Amino acid sequence: MKLYCIFRAILIAVHVGGIECVEFKNNGYELVVAIHRDTPENLNIISELQTMLTSASDYLYTTTRKYTYIRRVTILVPDTWRRQQSWKDEGEITFTDADIRVDSSHPAWGNTPYTFQPGQCGEPGRYILLTSEYVLDNGINRVFNYGDAGRTLVHEFAHLRFGVFDEYGIPGSDVHPVGYIDDTSTTLRPTACSTDITGDFVDVVKDAGCAPVSTTKLLNDDCAFLPSSYMNRATSSVMYAQFLKEVVNFCESNPESGRLDLKHNPNAPNRHNKMCNERGTWDIIREHPDIKGRNPVDVSNRNPQFSVVYRQKEAVGNTTVCGRRFVFVLDVSGSMTGNNRYFRLRQMADKVIRDVLPEGTEAGIVVFSSSATVTAPMRFITSLSDREALTQELPQLRNFGGSTAIGLGLLKAIELLESNAKSAENGRIFLITDGSENVYPRVHTIWTNITRKQVVVHTVAYSDDAAPVLRPLSEITGGQYSFFDESSSSTALEGAAERLLEDISVCEQEADSAVEIDRHAIHLNSALSTYERTILIDSTIGNNTLFVFTLSIQAQTEVSIKDPLGNVQNQDSPTYSKDKALNIIRFLIPLAQAGRWTYSLKRGSSSDESVVGVVKSHPRVGALPYEVETWISSKEYNYSAGRGVVLYTYAHQGYSPIIRAKVDVTVSRAGEAPFNVTLKDNGRNPDNTANDGVYSNYLLGFKSNSRYSMEVRVESVEGQTVIIKAGNALSGRALSVYQNNTAPVVYEPVDGFSRTTSPGAIDIQGYDPLVDQLDPGRVTDLDISVVNRNRRTIAITWTATGDDLNVGTVAKYDIRVSSSFDALRRNFTASYEISNNNILSGSLTALPSGSQQMVQVALPSDQTSNFHVIGLRAVDDSNRTSLISNLRSVTFQAITIPQRTTTTTATTQRAVTTPTSPTRRPSLTYTPSDNNTLLLGIAFGVGAALIILLIMVMFIVCIIPGREHVSTNSKHVSRVAHVAPITTLSKVPQYARRDYYIP
Repeated sequence: MKLYCIFRAILIAVHVGGIECVEFKNNGYELVVAIHRDTPENLNIISELQTMLTSASDYLYTTTRKYTYIRRVTILVPDTWRRQQSWKDEGEITFTDADIRVDSSHPAWGNTPYTFQPGQCGEPGRYILLTSEYVLDNGINRVFNYGDAGRTLVHEFAHLRFGVFDEYGIPGSDVHPVGYIDDTSTTLRPTACSTDITGDFVDVVKDAGCAPVSTTKLLNDDCAFLPSSYMNRATSSVMYAQFLKEVVNFCESNPESGRLDLKHNPNAPNRHNKMCNERGTWDIIREHPDIKGRNPVDVSNRNPQFSVVYRQKEAVGNTTVCGRRFVFVLDVSGSMTGNNRYFRLRQMADKVIRDVLPEGTEAGIVVFSSSATVTAPMRFITSLSDREALTQELPQLRNFGGSTAIGLGLLKAIELLESNAKSAENGRIFLITDGSENVYPRVHTIWTNITRKQVVVHTVAYSDDAAPVLRPLSEITGGQYSFFDESSSSTALEGAAERLLEDISVCEQEADSAVEIDRHAIHLNSALSTYERTILIDSTIGNNTLFVFTLSIQAQTEVSIKDPLGNVQNQDSPTYSKDKALNIIRFLIPLAQAGRWTYSLKRGSSSDESVVGVVKSHPRVGALPYEVETWISSKEYNYSAGRGVVLYTYAHQGYSPIIRAKVDVTVSRAGEAPFNVTLKDNGRNPDNTANDGVYSNYLLGFKSNSRYSMEVRVESVEGQTVIIKAGNALSGRALSVYQNNTAPVVYEPVDGFSRTTSPGAIDIQGYDPLVDQLDPGRVTDLDISVVNRNRRTIAITWTATGDDLNVGTVAKYDIRVSSSFDALRRNFTASYEISNNNILSGSLTALPSGSQQMVQVALPSDQTSNFHVIGLRAVDDSNRTSLISNLRSVTFQAITIPQRTTTTTATTQRAVTTPTSPTRRPSLTYTPSDNNTLLLGIAFGVGAALIILLIMVMFIVCIIPGREHVSTNSKHVSRVAHVAPITTLSKVPQYARRDYYIP
């Protein structure tokens, strides 16, 4: 993930966990749109993007109540297209920097617009994905499926920028069903923000009305709710049905204006209510720095200014510049001579120069102690000899001594970046230091100098004594922050070096991206004089595979490697090399065979020897590698905040999620036992979506107010780990009007693989071991169902939460029942309490976090209402309570399921300007019971209706071909039969074209 744009985002207080390029100035956004280099050249993509974004700007201005609009858009055209004279050259912005990507279809959602949004409520997403098929289909199918493309983009932009979530239900989902029973206890209401939304529940496969399937599950998996365009009076919400022309607002919990049409519906079991604790979308948006503390602005011209730039890479001689300008800033103060710190610093810098910096990178070296000096002026790396020459300029032991002038080192680095009449903007500084500042100027006094130059500063805190300013320095400039605790088990220096590549590289061909397979530290001593480790090299990688072993200063460790066929390579092999001065051993395998490799270590002296082994490889020709990305929600965590810090890891192959893998995090610092955290992809907090390839969890287990480093390891699990190649209920997509464009789920097994990476370091504050500082986690998957109507028994299920967020076991659960959502929410403890006296089976005894809990409950005779709303809270030993869970409702009486409509005039195109008003037949009524008599009656009635419908469709098919209509993508008159749909977008059912949304 590139960091080109995070600098601008952080200056306007965007959450550091999300990387985005959006810039906000004077109420206007400046966006970057990039077209992937494999997208076939078609200039209409550019013009269509301009049309879509112009429409989006207007709609954004309306929906954000005059607070924001789109001021400027930069469209990045790939170097695989022919350059147009009017396009400006651009060498810094890359495809992965963009806010909006135009690329191949997403495996789960095809051509449906989608935002990759793995974070928490209020946290920004990563990018919006559009496909060229969607962009180019400016005719009937795009409009019929999603409505106006500008409105769709605003729906996605709200995910990306404001961190709000979808408010619709998902067909087939138990967690986010398409409907729920409202307080009337008689009507199945659609899962939506606004309660004003009207429409019908429709089986999108059978092209007919929905029917209940059992007493425990009201609707089948193919049942969707289709809002009607004829009868809706709803004006909100954008995160539900932006395609309805009346919808021009986000919902809010307590509209100051008193307008009930803006009222948020906290009862709907949708993703937004789950993730944002039932707060309205506008509640979240108005707390965003773009809105909070600002005023609406009257903007008459809201058309964005567009600039089209061409991906033109710079070249030096015959070498393409594939790296951003880079300066080492190395601490050579006296303290760096202790504990051989200087030697580890030189080793790390050498590996960055030889193994990390891309071809064509322009790099230099600055050292500082009491003053700052340039030891290597800027030079381009175009050959091995250039790398060798740069490593010769690294400081020697004789150069170390003096004080710690970090500020002077940074100013000297900026001066070096500006040498040869160049700009420091977008330059990268890599700062490594072990001490506190004791020479002026201090870093905090030159913030303006640093931020004005728009450089990115990556920092490494070498030991606990390193200056506290390093974390905020990396945060404010968008850099990486790492911590090395000097223990023999730490691989933090290697992790910091490897992570640089994702930021420095500006070349996007897959062959340029090395994949880290394994990183491991080994301490050899008298008890462990030899060591073997097995490495999996899968079929997606193998080109230019590099084994690097970094030895401690006096180590004489012997290293050999064995391939899957048993062939051994050692110091006598041509693949072997050793830097004797820095004690680094390398094996370079041009094409490594897929399978199990083994490296062996043997202690070569009587002293303890430490070794860090790193194995990385490039993708095979034509192969898409398994990749992992990792990040943390904050580089600082204060226990007094109570919410917890979240670590994320995304495993994928292209856009295909890799699911059911094993993802473990090791958190460590010297002097404390490391602790492990397993990341989950199960959709339970803090993970927001199950099976999307994003594994997440809270980091808990810290024992001091200190710095900690983190390492992530992802491994496949034999017989379990798969890739999703098609179909899945992921979040973040635009709602299709007809909801029939999700392909069946297709899984593909993976090769056995492993990947390692690091999110950097984190600073802990506010920890008190004598106080319980965290509440239990909120339950978000509470569910209930009728077991026996006559006996008034229900089953309640949920996933056990933890004593501290999702860790441990709570003391008890407090389950309450009320006759309305509002009553339970407002006065939870006054509602009827479920106790052991109500339990028929199961137990209220709390199980460990993550366990499935279930109780069957008999409601008491004094609970005479036929409608019940149930919720629970978790309580820990300190009597700290969780937030109230999601609320679920159940009824024992007949309910009404709104059904599909019929029309007196069949219409398959938008030819009629005033559609014929629909004639609604009676809604389907369903009484929960223990027998199927009513269901049989329903089935008979529905069957008869379908026969009538079939006769009507046959009549329509016979009549329609002879009628003429105005084509939606042309102003001339044509026959409907001549309009060829774009097959890559979803097919629209006939009933939908006839009775529902006609744009």
